[in-house]
Amino acid sequence: MRRVTGQVSAVLAAALVVVAIAGCSDDAKPVAVKCDEVSVPMIDIPTRTDQEPRLRLPQPQGWERTTKLDSETIRFALRDEGLTEEGFTPNVVVTLQKANSSIGKPQRILDAQNQQLVAKLKVKDLKSTPAQVCGSTAQSTTYTAPAMGKIPARNATSLAAVYQDGDVNYVTTVTVQTIKPENPTYVTDSATIIKGFQILPAK
Repeated sequence: MRRVTGQVSAVLAAALVVVAIAGCSDDAKPVAVKCDEVSVPMIDIPTRTDQEPRLRLPQPQGWERTTKLDSETIRFALRDEGLTEEGFTPNVVVTLQKANSSIGKPQRILDAQNQQLVAKLKVKDLKSTPAQVCGSTAQSTTYTAPAMGKIPARNATSLAAVYQDGDVNYVTTVTVQTIKPENPTYVTDSATIIKGFQILPAK
């Protein structure tokens, strides 16, 4: 596992963005709608409390669980060793952060997250489009993350969603990154992961 430490640092830096912007809430209730479906197995990501929303992640063939990144914020990660090039292994990371109560709406949280990506990670070519994840307000963002030490610049796609439960908000992101975005397997797999990601009410 070459350059794992550098990859961990790069992903952890991105995860800190979620922590930095957690602080807005809204009093709307989540809307129950059908989630997008994909034709690969789904993983149920373990929750930490009974109040947390449930997260589900598509797992395309070849993508395996890695626990090296797990933390209070980083809840789950997969990587595909078969797609490793130049010492970098494409990975997908899921974060979840409970937002503190204050004034703000979901779009403000999403906008603030992008602002943090630029300010703290110095990302370039950032482009965002509105989205929904199982009825929750979301935003899909692509960007180029700068090189970090021996880790070269990376192409990333991040889907961020704000789940509302009463006066509490949860911010979740799923981010896939690679240094070879033109790889056809990665193109297909990453699109499937982003499309099929789910955030659901607590049981």
